[in-house]
This record gives sequence, C-alpha cells and structure tokens, in this order.
Amino acid sequence: MKVLIIFLLLFNCSLLYSKQENIDIKSLLESGKFEIAKNKINNISDVYLKNYYNALYHLYLGDYQTAENYILEISSIPLLDDEKQFFLEYIPLLNKILSNGYMSFDSEHFKVMLKGRDIILKDYILEKLEDIYSKYKELFLYAAEDKVRVEVYNTKDEFAFASTLGKENVEKAGVVGICKFNRIMILSPENLPFGYRWCDTLAHEYIHFILNRITEFTYPLYLHEGTARYFDTLYRSENSLYLTAGNANLLLDAKKNNKLIKFKDLKGSLVYLDSQQQVELAFSEVASFVEFLISSYGKEKFIQFVYSYKKYSNNEDKLYLDIFKTNFEKILNMWEDFIDTKEEISKLYSGAKPDFKFFSVGSENILIGLDTKQYIELGDKFLANRNYKAALYQYKKAQQQENFNPVVLTRIAKINFLLKNYNEAENILQECIKANPNYVNSYELLVKIYYEKGEYEKIFDVFRNILEINPFNYEIRNIVAEVYADLGKIKEAVKEYEVVSILNPSDTKTKTILDSLKRYLEMKNSLKK
Repeated sequence: MKVLIIFLLLFNCSLLYSKQENIDIKSLLESGKFEIAKNKINNISDVYLKNYYNALYHLYLGDYQTAENYILEISSIPLLDDEKQFFLEYIPLLNKILSNGYMSFDSEHFKVMLKGRDIILKDYILEKLEDIYSKYKELFLYAAEDKVRVEVYNTKDEFAFASTLGKENVEKAGVVGICKFNRIMILSPENLPFGYRWCDTLAHEYIHFILNRITEFTYPLYLHEGTARYFDTLYRSENSLYLTAGNANLLLDAKKNNKLIKFKDLKGSLVYLDSQQQVELAFSEVASFVEFLISSYGKEKFIQFVYSYKKYSNNEDKLYLDIFKTNFEKILNMWEDFIDTKEEISKLYSGAKPDFKFFSVGSENILIGLDTKQYIELGDKFLANRNYKAALYQYKKAQQQENFNPVVLTRIAKINFLLKNYNEAENILQECIKANPNYVNSYELLVKIYYEKGEYEKIFDVFRNILEINPFNYEIRNIVAEVYADLGKIKEAVKEYEVVSILNPSDTKTKTILDSLKRYLEMKNSLKK
C-alpha cells in the first residue's frame, strides 16, 4: 500500500509539471510558434507528459489521428487532472467527428473542412477566405505563414462539442464561430432558419487568429473582440459596418440607462454573458471603442498599438500613454462621449433591431415588441385567409409602434408584392435593408420582386447578400438558376442548378433542366472542336 501511495505521489508530481511551463507551451501553440513549442516538448523527461503535450501539439496542427494516438498513451494513468481528462475525451471524439464524412478542400492559404450539403459552400468559401486573407494582410501588415485550417461544422451538436462551448451556451449567446486550437470553427448557416453573416464570421475569426500571432496571446478580451468586430466587414466594404441601426439603439439605450458593460468585467469569453442582447451590446461597445481610437488617433497609430501590446501587457495604462498620449481612464471617458455621436443613426431608424441569431423559426418573435405583437398576429391571420388589405392595415398599425422593425416592414412589403405593387414593395425593402442589413428575408423577397419585374441584372447584387447570409434557400437559388439560363449564361446556370439538385434531390424538373443544359454545353464544345 505504501509503495502504491509513493508511486502515485511521484507520478502526480511529475504530471503537475510546472504550471508556468504548461501555460508557456499552450501560449506558444496558440501563437503559432510550433518549432519552439516542439523543442520544449522534446526536452520533457517524463514520458507521460511528453505524450500529453505531443497530443496537444498535433491537435493544434490539425493532425487529429496522431493527437489521438498520443493522448491515449496517458489513458491508463490514475487521477488525471481536469485539463488532461478533458483532452483525453475531447481529442478522440473530435477525430471521430471529422473522420465521418468531412472532406478537405484547399485554396492557396486555407484548408477547409465541409460535410454533406455544406459542399455547396465550397467555391464561395474558398474565394471569400482568399479575399479576407488579402485584405487583412494589407490592414494588419501580417499574414499567416502556413495554411489556416477552417472547419465548418455540419450540425449544432458537433459545433458545440468542437468549440468546447456546449449547446446551451451556443444558443444562449448566439455563438456561430470561434478561433481556438489554431483553427477557425464556424457553424454551417443551414443550422439557422434565417442564416447569419457567415462570411463576416470567417473574417472575424481570422482576425482573432492573426491577433494571437501579432500579440503572442497577450491581447485582452475587450480589445480582441473590439478589433475583430470593427474590422470584420472591411473585406467587403470601405467603411466598417459593425454598427447597424439596431445595435446603435442598443448601445445608446445602455448608456442612457447606465447599463454599459465595464471592460474589466469582460473575462474569458463573451459567450458567458447572460443573453444575446448582452453579447450584442458588448460587441457594440468594444467595437465602438476601437472606432473611437482609430477616428481620434488614426489607423496607423492603432496598428502600432496592436503590435506594441505584447511589450506592455503588464502595464496597459503606460501603453495608452506612450501611443495615444492619454491615460486609459480619460480615453474611456472620451469614448463614452463618442457614443452620443451615434444618436443620429438611432433617430433615423427607430425600431431597428439588433443582430440576433435565430436557431428556430419561432425565435424570430424576440424582434417583435409586446405592443407590436398583437397587430402582427392579427395581420398574419388575415394574410392566411388572403384578406390582404385587412392584413396590411394591421401591419401598418404595427409599424406605428416600431417604424423600422424588419419583421413588420417585410410583412408590409410582402402584402404589396402579393397585390403586385412591386415598386412600393421594393422601396419598403430598400429602407428595411438600410436599417437592418443582415435580415435575410428582405433580400429574399427583393429577388422575387426583381424576378417578377424582369429586372434580372438587379437580382445578382441582392443574391450576393443572400449567399453570405442564407445560401441554403432552395427557392431563391432556383430562381437565380432560371435567370442565368434566361440570360444565356449557361455555365452559371448549370452550376446553380447543381446546387439546387443538392438542396432538393427529389426535384425531377431541375434534374431534367440540368441534364438538358449540360448536353447543350457538350454539343457547343464539340462544335468548337
């Protein structure tokens, strides 16, 4: 018995290792310093610890089978600490998930994992990732040296596990992406009935990825999230689009009611805040803080600030003084005054809603206020009975409560569409999109309007937004395929009909059209020869 106790004491002392060494190796892996990390691991004398850190090393490299082989070497060890027990369970199951139907696709700078119907994202995601790479290389003067691994999880359960966040936190906080273990993980937009800005999420997580490299894992959460959110739309826009009217309303309301979240209270991850509303408020705060720094001191100064952070990580206030010549507390006070400059957006688009993520159709109801809900429900009943004028009357009463509510405006536009008042419907949707640019229903209805009006060329700009929010809408993609065919763009039509076939394999009409278009292209190519 004494021998066993001595063995366990000696063994656990070896597994405790140096806590600082443990932190150092993990920080090196997160920062992409794999060669240095590997040298440290090679110098570990204890075989079990070496196996453990080799497992982490290969996990971060994306070599999950080798990681599993190493982690299983410590499976027989008694009394593993919580961290080692976690990875002992995590790595084999992750390897199992990604070995079950996931396929790898490469571009110059990225390796993307897709499964099932997510294959329809392949070309677009690789193209967008390269756009993201180029833009942030230009902005941050940094680019990843090796290919970045991107995993698009096919189900919410798989994403919740792989991200380590858990299903409850994913839904509560509206989490759809994470940068962790040297890779970018996002949830397939098909898991949300209205999709989400998944390309912006890729940009957001890639910015986290390069910030970890630049700052060597020292950048604090409020700056990490603020920088990523402020910059994550700049690959598709000259100006940051981080602050929608709805989020501006949320930010201003929090300031007026003294409910701004203090930066010092943002620890670990925003996912642990109480609700999506709190998460969106936090994003709006930290991104507006970064906007304030850039607008006050210039983008070059801000990038200098980012690069300098690792040298000042233990003395942040001195960094603010050295770079911006102002202490942190004063900058915070100036930023709170800066928030008031967003009042114009709020006044212009009253009733616009924050960018929430919806995991079920019914969850969209959180966008509807209690005073508005009764009119929406009554209008929906009239709509179901095709009493369009009565429905329109109720929806307009709802609009009096919340002028730029996207649910209300889209309902009003839909009635006008059904009444063939296409121009009126178009104007309403254009205003809705200005106030709520990430609400996909507006874009989808706009495609149908342009189709009915025969304004085919206008469809493609709108369709680009749909691709970046909800690319799995079978009806819209079928319309776009038909438009390509009508315009004589046969190659594009074939490509789009192939997507339609994947989304609805039982659609025999689409298969017939697709086969016919392919035969046409084959005949055309043979004539050229």
